[in-house]
Amino acid sequence: MTDSIEERPQTPPAPADPPAPLASSGGTQRSLNVFFDVDNTLIMWNGKLRNHTEHVFRSLKEAGHTIYVWSGVGIRRWDMKRHGLDEFVTDYFIKPLEKHHEKLDALGVPMVPDYVIDDHKQVVDAFGGYHIPDMARPDDEELLKVLAEITEMAAAPTLGDTEEPGEPVALG
Repeated sequence: MTDSIEERPQTPPAPADPPAPLASSGGTQRSLNVFFDVDNTLIMWNGKLRNHTEHVFRSLKEAGHTIYVWSGVGIRRWDMKRHGLDEFVTDYFIKPLEKHHEKLDALGVPMVPDYVIDDHKQVVDAFGGYHIPDMARPDDEELLKVLAEITEMAAAPTLGDTEEPGEPVALG
């Protein structure tokens, strides 16, 4: 008499976020100070997180980047806690709405952001980063594009440039 093993049908895994892009091999990856806006960037008009937010935050932290959250309407720690993201955020600041570089010190921001994600283009123009649409479709993948750009930027060799993002470049 032979024993038979009953096979159970396997439940397919739930859809997951794609794996984080890997830095190019052979180089060291720079750690970047990444600043996220909140309203219509991370949290949409209906109070829900933009697609892939937790995956992107986790991937950035695992890659050694530092995540900051800032907003023009005040400190948004409660919002990040409510969505389970506070563990990834190093600090919170009030975002300058004008004279962006000049107001960093007055607002207690101790560094110039390396990369910002914001739905206001003038903030991205001032510091460099990703101008994200303020509306998100159900299949929105904007934050995955952000993750890919940051990964590429961190892996790129520097060419000795010392200008801060938004700082004029001396030519000649």
